[in-house]
Amino acid sequence: MVSTFVFVHGAWHGAWCWSRLVPEMQARGHRSVVMDLPVDDGDATFEDYADAVLGSYPADLEDAVLVGHSLGAMVLPLVATSRPASLLVFLCGVIPNVAGKPWNGAPPMGRPEAYQTEPLDDGSSVFRTVESARLSFYADCDPEDVAWAFAHLRPQNSRSLWDRPYPLTRLPVTPRAAIAGVDDAAIDIEFSRAVTRPRLGVDLIEIPGAHSPFLARPREVASLLDRLVRS
Repeated sequence: MVSTFVFVHGAWHGAWCWSRLVPEMQARGHRSVVMDLPVDDGDATFEDYADAVLGSYPADLEDAVLVGHSLGAMVLPLVATSRPASLLVFLCGVIPNVAGKPWNGAPPMGRPEAYQTEPLDDGSSVFRTVESARLSFYADCDPEDVAWAFAHLRPQNSRSLWDRPYPLTRLPVTPRAAIAGVDDAAIDIEFSRAVTRPRLGVDLIEIPGAHSPFLARPREVASLLDRLVRS
């Protein structure tokens, strides 16, 4: 079974973060689509994020597997309401809460060592040191990969994301899967365990490692995604 995977990155990141995973998906016969979300635009809403995803779709794409990492998981249901999707995969995801903010009624989403960022005058935030980014996102990655990823991080401006209700009051009925790293500092495993079944109606798939398995273990992630679409 050959599928098209649309990969949606998270906060501070960009299309670049999937570059280790895409060749592994190709080796398994799958096509990948990546894009940059307007994470540095303080006027951008989740609807704008979804438009960026939809704008990346090839003209011949009729069906897709949507994979959203971290903040990108919030975008998947919005995209699926506009274009058919065979599966939504929430990868180390901020799981949408249609009744409020994702962190409402849940254990802390991030650990104390995560998100040690510096605010900028325009309302954006940035990671100033490699170590602060490593602790949040790349704790189990090789030092060379950590340095490479840190050099690519972008400012994140979430001003227009959390100042309004989530755009949907009900998630689409698209099949879903949720994957979380047991040592993730950015999206703590206890948060994922608490919210996945109540919000998505599926059991959480727990994997080794931290927040960026597409960088730390791309081969294993590709094999898992391949199994999900074939099952």
